[in-house]
Amino acid sequence: MSKAVIYFVKLPIVGFNKTRLQGFLPKEDIHHLSKYLLSKTFKELQLLDAEVLVFVTPSDRKDEISEHLNVEKDKIFAQKECDHLGERMRVAMKEVFNMGYEKVALVGCDLVDITKELLEDVFRQLESYDVVFAPTADGGYGIAASRKFRPEMFAIDEYSHDQVFFQSKSVVEKAGLACGETKLIHDLDTREDVAKYLANDPSASFLNQGEYNANFLIDNGKKILRIALGSQMHLDNQIEYEFLALRGLASSGVVPKVYLCQAKTEILGKGFLIEEYLPGRPLNYEKDLKIAAELLAKVHNVDCEQIPSLIVANHPFQVMYEEFLEMFNHYQNWPHKDLVVEAKISSLMASLANYDRDQELENPCVINTELNSHNFIINPEGKSYIIDWEKPLIGEKEQDLAHFLAPTTTLWRTDVALDRNQIDQFIETYNIKSNNPIKLEKLKQYLHFTCLRGITWCSMAYVQYLESSKVKNNDQTFETISKFISVPFLEQIENYIKMLGEIV
Repeated sequence: MSKAVIYFVKLPIVGFNKTRLQGFLPKEDIHHLSKYLLSKTFKELQLLDAEVLVFVTPSDRKDEISEHLNVEKDKIFAQKECDHLGERMRVAMKEVFNMGYEKVALVGCDLVDITKELLEDVFRQLESYDVVFAPTADGGYGIAASRKFRPEMFAIDEYSHDQVFFQSKSVVEKAGLACGETKLIHDLDTREDVAKYLANDPSASFLNQGEYNANFLIDNGKKILRIALGSQMHLDNQIEYEFLALRGLASSGVVPKVYLCQAKTEILGKGFLIEEYLPGRPLNYEKDLKIAAELLAKVHNVDCEQIPSLIVANHPFQVMYEEFLEMFNHYQNWPHKDLVVEAKISSLMASLANYDRDQELENPCVINTELNSHNFIINPEGKSYIIDWEKPLIGEKEQDLAHFLAPTTTLWRTDVALDRNQIDQFIETYNIKSNNPIKLEKLKQYLHFTCLRGITWCSMAYVQYLESSKVKNNDQTFETISKFISVPFLEQIENYIKMLGEIV
């Protein structure tokens, strides 16, 4: 056989592959992506009329590649241990040409669109050209092929920049060699690469990222690609759950339109949805309470029977209480906990015993459950909206309203704690627009519970951040978490709970 393909691979090891995706994707998803691309390309290579030789790094673990690819042991080789990518490729090409092959193509393992037809085009071009490259969209190349050993192909000083292909081609041509190229191909090295591939939109650009999702602008800024990175609700179908909620709430007129949902993807395992991009600003608690009250009333007025996919909180207070216990348990079992902080949170938890936690759900409606100022898109002279529907439930409107009004929410991103007059005005506006007026005693109970929800969540998140089990995207978030479990803040919440009777 006169043709050979060098499959130039990184062994799939958690934390070793695709380091530029770290901080965007959880390590398990990066590992899934690496294995998927590795296998997908190998299947295409096996369709060729060419010998496939697998060159592996790290070299001392090269035989482990057989756990991922069905490749014979005598077809597995070690990459040279060297930091310079060009030198590693040069040595591999020389080794294979020394085996007697007449045409050799070196193929990377992080490419998403390698096909048998593309490789056949590469070898066909070698009939006319000395060297052939397959350029990638990021300025590099994913395939390098030649019909003789040509060290000039790898004679540039540095790799991993957007001029690799052009510099390599220039060096080859200056050496007097004829250089061909294929159509543009794509690798998945960055978060933008992933978004562009999923949306089939080369203009996709990063917008923002939270703990459980990442958002990208697509379709010239008209739409958002929303990728699920995890689930607060521990759901396997998180993004589909969110999609169905938004579709069911469309009649409210105050949530984003949704266009497409793919519950699972081969490259990530997890899925994505595409929704409307809504311009505007976050809610201002001192200016926009009336707008917020009207928006929430419109959502709560939607017939929840139209969204049978949503989880129903039949005993909402007991569900919340069990969630508090689970979250606080992370802090209680942490060996570095502050005993004073633990005692104060325990005391606040004990104060919930004053309520009946077995109450059944009354007047069910769709609730967001995560209402902070950035869940609102405000346009004072136009339409305003509620966004970020990661954790909707069939519950009680008072739970949603309490989460919106509680100091553990308003103080998360601002320095505003709503006073009695502001809360009274909010309730008055809401009741005018709502099909069901607020039950004040129930709102009071939910306000108490919501404070504990925020504090126990922060106690858990504090441990997770310090133990590095969370992706640290935002230092400001960690500062706020630390503040919320500080003794002064816990004392502030103690005083707020004592004053709840007066506030409501």
